[in-house]
Amino acid sequence: MALTVFSSFSQDVQFSQFYAVPTHLNPAFAGSAHMSRGIFHQRVQWPALDARYITSLASTDFWFQEYRSGVGIYAMQDFQGQNNISSTDIHVQYAYEIPVNDLLTIRTGLQGGYVSRTLNYSRMTFPDQFTNDGLSPGSVSQDMLPNGRNQFVDIGSGVMLYNDNFWFGYSALHMNRPNQSFLDGVSRLPVKHAFVAGYKFLLNHSKYNSSVYKTRPFSITPTVHYKFQGKSDQVDLGVYALYDQVIAGVWYRGIPVKQYLPDLHNNESMVVLFGYKFDNISISYSYDFVVSRLSRARAAGAHELNITYLHKRKNRKKPMKRLPCPSF
Repeated sequence: MALTVFSSFSQDVQFSQFYAVPTHLNPAFAGSAHMSRGIFHQRVQWPALDARYITSLASTDFWFQEYRSGVGIYAMQDFQGQNNISSTDIHVQYAYEIPVNDLLTIRTGLQGGYVSRTLNYSRMTFPDQFTNDGLSPGSVSQDMLPNGRNQFVDIGSGVMLYNDNFWFGYSALHMNRPNQSFLDGVSRLPVKHAFVAGYKFLLNHSKYNSSVYKTRPFSITPTVHYKFQGKSDQVDLGVYALYDQVIAGVWYRGIPVKQYLPDLHNNESMVVLFGYKFDNISISYSYDFVVSRLSRARAAGAHELNITYLHKRKNRKKPMKRLPCPSF
């Protein structure tokens, strides 16, 4: 048997509804709702291909007003290539809020995590398993294969600057550059840098009903999200609209002016989103339309579902200023 393994660099899981999983986006978002929050999020990418990707995330975060502090935790599980490669992440986060003045607020955040990655050889095939009659039912000895499990500690940080309408944030994840290799060598996970920004335009709509005017919240929020990790970089550029209990959005992922080859542009997808709020629970769904060369493979894009629960405290003495980024 001949087995050759090459070291490689990988990039993080990316979500189309990145604002729907705020603590995954930036640890400074921990407690940013100024109430208790629970989130379940799932992404199914390229379901028409055998090597589809399925990622599930569950998170919760809390706000402690007397300490101006937020605490959060999230767990994420990712499967790639029919479960050939899987990873489980658990991260804990702390954020502190600093009011600069009546208009401006800064949030800083730190996170520490544990990551476990597994390479399942039983689902793989190797050259010496093929004969003139096809694939041999025999299996490769596990003693001849590299270790199929790796565990490491992961450190990240972030900062947010915001007022009632505008926000800007930066995060740096994998700051300790952990070794992600399944071999005895070293393959450092590159630091992931991400910038997010946006502006919320309030366009409240008043409706005359039963001799009174009722104001329904209406806003339009253009956003930009730029991230780079190793040799990979990408931009999410789009707009969200929120009317009363309904949210809708559309955005583009890629860098159209960047070319990997003369005829290969950095285009990935167009994303559309729709969501609705039921009291303290909001549900949103998005779909990625592939616009890259992968569209020829009819991979069926990507689906994302988000369910968020906000536990609102009663008898709150003073309402807190909330981040204006797209959310319910």
